Amino acid sequence: MDQLQIKDLEIFAYHGLFPSEKELGQKFVVSAILSYDMTKAATDLDLTDSVHYGELCQQWTTWFQETSEDLIETVAYKLVERTFDAYPLVQEIQLELKKPWAPVHLSLDTCSVTIHRRKQRAFIALGSNMGDKQANLKQAIEKMRARGIHILKESSVLTTEPWGGVEQDSFANQVVEVETWLPAPVLLETLLAIESEMGRVREVHWGPRLIDLDLLFVEDQVIYTDDLILPHPYIAERLFVLESLQEIAPHFIHPTLKQPIRNLYNALKK
Repeated sequence: MDQLQIKDLEIFAYHGLFPSEKELGQKFVVSAILSYDMTKAATDLDLTDSVHYGELCQQWTTWFQETSEDLIETVAYKLVERTFDAYPLVQEIQLELKKPWAPVHLSLDTCSVTIHRRKQRAFIALGSNMGDKQANLKQAIEKMRARGIHILKESSVLTTEPWGGVEQDSFANQVVEVETWLPAPVLLETLLAIESEMGRVREVHWGPRLIDLDLLFVEDQVIYTDDLILPHPYIAERLFVLESLQEIAPHFIHPTLKQPIRNLYNALKK
């Protein structure tokens, strides 16, 4: 992918753990590589299809000087976050933040951190069977948007019977396709935080829930940890999930079953 590189932008600010760093300030140096398709900017000569690097450098300087953080990791992360938010066409950012005046008291050229993030597509299943079910789904989607998760597609809302053997009211279910630069584990944490914020209480396994947000896929990633399994292990067993998926992404290939969603849906529907 095409790349814009900005190298060694010097900014004076007041970040650091020690009181002297916050009081006296010091120099920081920012470098970054931004990846995006430059075709339209190059052929149509339209700045809206590009990144104005002069404005970006000024924005970084303003953002950098707005607060005083303890860790340069925090500063670098916030720069990446705000750059993605301000420039939706950017697909990937690698940002290095140097601290040449770090109080190490040894022969040292510089200390630095590098954060590398790229946008990914993911699929999230939503469900609710308490209160105003459709309003709950809409509220969850708005909370995703508020956290910088871009909603690409929304399936229709289905009314489905409970899954898992617990007697309860029917569910309103749907699937959304999203774009996010959050890594899969952080995306899951974000979804769990939205559930908690909306008032979900986990009392009965597969029991009634105000809102349920399941991370189904993050592109073709395969992850198996105590906290996260991708792809979601029950996709091929849940007809309502496959029905919603095939509505918005029928040709998406399941990373481990190696079949398109439409084939999995048709096989389970029989």
